Amino acid sequence: MKKAIIYYFSGTGNTWWLSKELKKQLNLNNWEVDYFSIECIQTIDILTQIKDVHHIIFGFPVYGSTAPRPMLNFIHNFPKANHSQSISVFATQALASGDTAYFVGKQLIQKGYCLNQTMHFRMMNNLHLPKFRFYPPKNDDRVISLHHKNLPKIKKLALYITQNEKVLHGKYSLGIIIGAFQRSHIDKLIHTAGKRFTVDTSRCINCDQCIKICPTKNIVGSNNTYDFKKNCVFCLRCYSQCPTHAILIGEHSKDVEKFPRYKGPQDGFDVNFLIKK
Repeated sequence: MKKAIIYYFSGTGNTWWLSKELKKQLNLNNWEVDYFSIECIQTIDILTQIKDVHHIIFGFPVYGSTAPRPMLNFIHNFPKANHSQSISVFATQALASGDTAYFVGKQLIQKGYCLNQTMHFRMMNNLHLPKFRFYPPKNDDRVISLHHKNLPKIKKLALYITQNEKVLHGKYSLGIIIGAFQRSHIDKLIHTAGKRFTVDTSRCINCDQCIKICPTKNIVGSNNTYDFKKNCVFCLRCYSQCPTHAILIGEHSKDVEKFPRYKGPQDGFDVNFLIKK
């Protein structure tokens, strides 16, 4: 039986869901598959995990036509290939992704891996803010509708992997142009947006969930409230999952009717899925 492993980073759950579904499809094709949040593993563990696998898969959300900083760091530290292992890269997006998966995949080619598949999947948006009025996230059957639309594409990706078929989306000129433009701005945008986090102390119940779930340990408790440091990657996990909507990104985000928060890809979603070992 062939083996694959999926490494993913998921801010608010979409990439976790897609990784889970891809695992199911590969299992149906008689592949043995493990999947791991990159927040829950150490580099030393990876050497053992990938030793005998035939195929490695990387998944993440699109942030300005690149991967989130935690995934970029993970790939930077990922071991070099010691034989001709094949890989896939997939990315989840709200709307446009450019050449994201292929752009990130090229970094793994430089480590000796054979990039066989790159693919993008449109999922529910999680970003709708006073300073960035993208379409509002929905926490209803429209999430399920997007899932149903993605399932045939997930099945295709699983089939491409099992048949060792090379399919590289985003490799061509238009995707590269869109991607290069978005990447030229994303770091500055994230740095600026990260400064806008505050806590509404009248709502806050000091549950410390934001500290627990932050992937970069950017949030610290201070005098019965919380401070945000300079390591924010703008994954929106704390903002989306605050049980009392006390975390704000701009004063107007208090209005949860006008600025709803994405609660995850399925009923009963638990943010701890993203951080548990």
